[in-house]
Amino acid sequence: MSILFVDDIRGKTAANSVDLSNVTNLQMPAGAVIQVVQGTALGSVTSSSSSFVATGVDVNITPKFASSKILLHATGCYDTEAGGRQMYTTLYRDSTRLDSTLISGSYGLSSMWNASARQISNVNISFLDTPNTTSQIHYELYFRNHDNSTAVEFMSQNIGAVIIAQEIAG
Repeated sequence: MSILFVDDIRGKTAANSVDLSNVTNLQMPAGAVIQVVQGTALGSVTSSSSSFVATGVDVNITPKFASSKILLHATGCYDTEAGGRQMYTTLYRDSTRLDSTLISGSYGLSSMWNASARQISNVNISFLDTPNTTSQIHYELYFRNHDNSTAVEFMSQNIGAVIIAQEIAG
């Protein structure tokens, strides 16, 4: 085994850069950030469904290493539109609901409710995923109403939403 110690690492110009996309034996220290991608969205999504609905707040990432973890951060704006309404949000990896991979029977990764008045507030979710793949992954924020009787809104008030995916060395 070889160990390389350095005092300084400097980037090269684009013409002399090294392509690491096909490197399979490169080892990064655990916890190192390998890449970061961001997705943004603007435009409200309203639903009265008690099933999770896509918000359009999404991002694609292709991990460099199967052993990597993906750290997700998502933020947006909830709006119950009236008192007595409750909504939940969660994250999906492709067609897999991430909160259900950790906690059986979970309603989501966040919730908002106000018994007597309309509630407008931010949702902030962080989640560490272990997808075990080097294929492209699609992550998206979803929301749902508590029941099918009333509408709730995501990204109301013309407030944008953001999702960030960071590949972290495992």
